[in-house]
Amino acid sequence: MLGIDYLKNYLRNEGFRFEEQDTFISFKFQGVNYIAFKNDSPFLQLMIMCNTKDKSRNQCLEVCNELNSNRFVVKCTVVESNNVWCSYEFKPSEKTSTDEFAAILGYLDKASDELLEKLS
Repeated sequence: MLGIDYLKNYLRNEGFRFEEQDTFISFKFQGVNYIAFKNDSPFLQLMIMCNTKDKSRNQCLEVCNELNSNRFVVKCTVVESNNVWCSYEFKPSEKTSTDEFAAILGYLDKASDELLEKLS
């Protein structure tokens, strides 16, 4: 089964709605917007896109480097001058529990909050 299918099953089973596009799905969890990319892989990439407003690319890169050096599972990447992706990639399975999915989404939320705090 594809990684994205495990996520869709989790969201359906927990009563969450999601919007499906050609290349990704989007959904809200505890008030935070998430994106998950569709691909033909058993791996799943979950992401929060952070608008860094008027911060320079160099400022964003410095904060991303600092956060990435302290984390092993969540990675922050400057994608455009005003956007940073906080992402988590893993290989879900039938053994991935609802608690694990919720924890992963929480890790992303915490990392994005820390990123925006350091940039303020």
